[in-house]
Amino acid sequence: MGAYERHYLTFLLAIYTGMRRGELLGLKWEDVDLNKRIIHVKRSLAYLPKSGYLLTTPKTRNSIRQIPIPQFVLKELIKHKKKQDEWRLLVGELYQEQDLVICTNTGSFQDPRNVIRVMKRLINKANVTEIRFHDIRHTHASILISEGVDVVKISARLGHANPKITFEYYAHLIPNTSSDVADVFHLAIQKGMLE
Repeated sequence: MGAYERHYLTFLLAIYTGMRRGELLGLKWEDVDLNKRIIHVKRSLAYLPKSGYLLTTPKTRNSIRQIPIPQFVLKELIKHKKKQDEWRLLVGELYQEQDLVICTNTGSFQDPRNVIRVMKRLINKANVTEIRFHDIRHTHASILISEGVDVVKISARLGHANPKITFEYYAHLIPNTSSDVADVFHLAIQKGMLE
């Protein structure tokens, strides 16, 4: 992205972590361990009628989790934090300090609809097939599956209630290794006969 895109980090974290939109928008700096390169998912931004946007507990008990991040994402988080510090100085007393990683220029909750508007604008500009924000999460899981990462580990990373949900949702992507099973079994039997 040539010019600075305010939601660059939002989309980067989405693809690199598989976090839900509400989890990303509820992420606080206190949840990011920059030394250990781990994001702690502890809350989610939700809209409640009559109350507006509030931080709530995540979707399920398993949604509270730790997500390791690569060095590249860590560097981008640090850059973003510096940019946020610049916004804070420019805005002065109008800045609402809520410790949010993804927020408006004044530090308040980012409206999820604005993220979707930016995403649609970027999709149109790039002239690519339109996707939903949640599809970024699916892409994250699909890439991990295609690379042979264990479904139990992927399930924990996504915060699914249990691995069965992950398996059922992504079973069609798991490579068919049934033909290998026969050979593995045969080699084990042969090994046993030779001992």
